[in-house]
Amino acid sequence: MRLRLHCYAFFCCTLVPLFGQALEPDAAGCVDSKIVPKLAGCRIDNCENKDSDHRDVAVREGEKGEPVTSAVEGESRSLMYECREGTTPASVVRQAIALLRDAHFEIPYQFAEQEGAITAQKGDLWVLLEAASRYYTLVELKAAPSDENASDAADMAEALERNGHVAIHGVEFSAGRAEIAPGSEPALREVVAMLEDHPEWRIRINAPTEPQSQAIVAWVTGHGIPRARLESSSVASKSIELVRIGPVSH
Repeated sequence: MRLRLHCYAFFCCTLVPLFGQALEPDAAGCVDSKIVPKLAGCRIDNCENKDSDHRDVAVREGEKGEPVTSAVEGESRSLMYECREGTTPASVVRQAIALLRDAHFEIPYQFAEQEGAITAQKGDLWVLLEAASRYYTLVELKAAPSDENASDAADMAEALERNGHVAIHGVEFSAGRAEIAPGSEPALREVVAMLEDHPEWRIRINAPTEPQSQAIVAWVTGHGIPRARLESSSVASKSIELVRIGPVSH
């Protein structure tokens, strides 16, 4: 019996330094993320909601490995997490990426060394993560609708990187039909050029009716863009919209 008690005492004494003291409960009034729920061994330290927020979001790496940013504005909610001693930014980034990919987010930017960062996007929803030491912050940012006109491939790509969606103008249909009018070709050629410049993107094409959306998809695929990169959809709108839905599957 004495041996067992000594063993139990030894186990308890070694357990505390190994795992640390229990973390405090989550901060009152904070609701965990449904996209990237708090990781094991972590707690919500604080949170903040903003009806209007502006973020310079890392959307890719530059030639020298530096983050290239794009401005995104919209409604946001932020959560800061505290984790147990021994948690590293690399482990936070690795676990968060797995959860984001399971949720079908595209991940245009990630970094993990002494600090860590992730940018993830699905449509107009952005998820931003920054990790340092045993803490990390998660931001969910819903991009505000953009009223800007995308007149060429570069404008379309910039808007898709920033907001996840963009309206295109100059695409017309024959009255009462899903037949694309001849004058629509310049705008559609810009869509093709944009997709050629970004072969890793998949795009959903929203149009007032499903047949109209399918007609645009057919035109674009007929000009060299693989069908697997495109989806068609109808929305209650008079405009044509492109929505970035994720990376190409390999």
